[in-house]
Amino acid sequence: MDSKKNKFTLKITISYLLLVILGVIASYYIYTELQEYLATEKTTEKDNKLLKTNSFLAQLYEAESLSKLAIQTKSKVNFTAYENKIDSIYTNIEELKTLTDSDYQAGLLDSLSALLNKKVTNINALRSIRLKDQTGTAINSALKEFDKLEESLGIIKPEGLAPNLDELSPKAQSAIKKVADYLNANVLDENNPLQKAQTMDSVVQVSKNLLKDVQQENTLNENSLAVRETNINKTDLELSQQLRTILSSFEQEIIMNSLANSIKKENLLKRSIRLAVIAALLGFLVVAFFTFILNRDFWKANQFKENLEKEKAYSESLLKSREQLIATVSHDLRTPLNTISGYANIIEESDNLENNKEHISHIKSATTYVNNLVNDLLDFSQLEAGKMIAKKSTFRLDKLIQESSKNIASQYKNKEIKLILNLDESLKTSIVSDAFRLRQIISNLLGNAYKFTDKGTITLTGKVIEKNMFNHLIFQISDTGIGISKEKQELIFKEFTQAENDTDKKYGGYGLGLTITKKLTELLGGTIFLDSEIDKGSSFILEIPVEFGVESDPLPKEKVISKNLKMLVFDDDTSFLKLIGEMLKSEDIETLLFSDFNSYKTEEKFKYDVVLTDIEMPTVTGYEIVSKLKSGVYLNYTNQPILAMTGRRDLPLEHFTHEGFDELILKPFSKTALLQKLNEISNRTTKTEVIETIYSNKKNEDSYSLETIKMFLGEDKRAINEVLYSFKMDTIENRNHLKYAISNFDISKLNQIAHKMLPMFRQLQVLNAIPILENFEVLKTGEKTLEELKEESTEVLQKIEALMQEITTNLNHNS
Repeated sequence: MDSKKNKFTLKITISYLLLVILGVIASYYIYTELQEYLATEKTTEKDNKLLKTNSFLAQLYEAESLSKLAIQTKSKVNFTAYENKIDSIYTNIEELKTLTDSDYQAGLLDSLSALLNKKVTNINALRSIRLKDQTGTAINSALKEFDKLEESLGIIKPEGLAPNLDELSPKAQSAIKKVADYLNANVLDENNPLQKAQTMDSVVQVSKNLLKDVQQENTLNENSLAVRETNINKTDLELSQQLRTILSSFEQEIIMNSLANSIKKENLLKRSIRLAVIAALLGFLVVAFFTFILNRDFWKANQFKENLEKEKAYSESLLKSREQLIATVSHDLRTPLNTISGYANIIEESDNLENNKEHISHIKSATTYVNNLVNDLLDFSQLEAGKMIAKKSTFRLDKLIQESSKNIASQYKNKEIKLILNLDESLKTSIVSDAFRLRQIISNLLGNAYKFTDKGTITLTGKVIEKNMFNHLIFQISDTGIGISKEKQELIFKEFTQAENDTDKKYGGYGLGLTITKKLTELLGGTIFLDSEIDKGSSFILEIPVEFGVESDPLPKEKVISKNLKMLVFDDDTSFLKLIGEMLKSEDIETLLFSDFNSYKTEEKFKYDVVLTDIEMPTVTGYEIVSKLKSGVYLNYTNQPILAMTGRRDLPLEHFTHEGFDELILKPFSKTALLQKLNEISNRTTKTEVIETIYSNKKNEDSYSLETIKMFLGEDKRAINEVLYSFKMDTIENRNHLKYAISNFDISKLNQIAHKMLPMFRQLQVLNAIPILENFEVLKTGEKTLEELKEESTEVLQKIEALMQEITTNLNHNS
């Protein structure tokens, strides 16, 4: 019980432990998935690239503004600011290149740097051209001054010709200075008007030509400026296209990344959900599995509890039945035993032969009663244990009913009762069933009817009908007796129970007849019903399935044993062997006894009719004896029948017949049982009744009983003392062997010694030692520890020692 409780607790602990482990694993995986899911929400390098791109665009727009300002103002400061901004844009481009893994995007950024560099060059060139564009203004101004010189000549300075001389290009500044120098070198004499006019005309003409050349060069510069502006516009267009391409690439990358992140998030979410569902299902399965196991254990515990209650109730009923059995047997045996004892004393003291015959008749009647009681007890015990088997044979049922009815009616001749038999013609056909048990059922019911009917009639009606394609025997036994009340009709089929408390006093009996009848009916596959009314009588109706036989066999008749029978007997227990010899000697049966088969010679001249052998013996077993005898080596064995004797009740007759035996007798057995077996195997007749020996449940003052021995040997004290002395010596030897086997923990040896001791212990009914020896006989290695074995052996050795002292005392008293 503690083991089952511990297992129950262990299962609960394991279930909770599995759930905790499953929860931890599921939490870990869900946490991992959650971390991965949240990681997609954090700022990544792609986001940094987007930020850098936005910053790059802003700086590019700012640089564009600075480039226009530098071109328009012609200020060096603005152009320097523009160049610095372009340098920072180069830095951003390099940082963007480190953030991209795409060679295509890196190439786009490189081309963007090249375009920016080209634009800076173009702007620088455009700015230079625009600065040259001031030369045209200065020349125009100079030409106007030449027009003024035509009116008056004087000293001319370059600043007078070009006020913004410092802003002009070096070439223009050089041209203005040359013109001024030339003009100053050719200042006319005011006193020579002709010279002045010629010189003036020449200077002006040369100056005009020089300035026209410069103006023509300036026109070329303006054309170059247009080309530069066109290139700058193209570069800006290419920059715009390149920026759009880069932005489109970045946008596509961002979209793909966003899509990939979305898919990843969706997959993570699905995987997390799937994991949660799997964890939930596993948790449910674990809970369901352990719920099933725990409920099953709980159900088993309840079932075990119910079984215990049933077994307790059954044990209580067995104890009650045992008490009833002891009370019944002690009561019902006391009267016939007193009758036997009383009439035996009278016969011993009387010389009147006529009176002695009557006394002997009373003794026979009492012994018949005891015999019937013992037989009923044996039948009841076999039926209760489920060991009784129906033995079918072919017979005429009408003859069986007539013979049984005649026997029962002869026992109640003094009653005014008329027996009526109404037997259908169908009963004259041979049927197949258990004739002995059917006879027993009919005898019990007829005897019961006679017992409870003082006068009137008893009617037995029988027939065979077809029912559900099978043949059924139906017969009814009705009487006009005292009847049974409705509420007590079920009680009469219970063991040791009668309808009224004083029934046994009025009518006798011990309450087993109807119990056995019902169980025998069920053994044959039939049913029994009762219909009864108080003071009107009872009617028992039986229905038993039968088969029609091919031919009619005569009913088994009692046989008479032949004298001058010779037997060969093997048993390792010398006490029991001697007991068998004395028993058969009283029947004039000659025996040759061997305690060891090795002592039996192949050329033995003793001729015998039957072989009787024990099964389990230490040197040569009964199975080996059969094999050796049938080997052809032993000349005096000519296929005589071999009878096996054993104390094992778990092996059927078929087991032994398969091994070569002809018949089986179970220990302990009575002389009459042995004689009956001899009749069966020798096919000779006897009128000796079979009386199986059972253990007495009566508490004796002595630790052993001589009742069974006396059944074999009668009151021959000398023979009894010889058996007891032989038993004592063998037991002392076996006791020593028993101690040796236990001290060496030799289970095999222990089995052999216990088996050897049991037959005589059963014959002497040493009830306090038999259960322990029986356990030793079937004990297997590993079933008991050495300490447990020593504890049991101490108990049995003490009982054996007490038994030896008691036998010694009785032998000394009888000698």
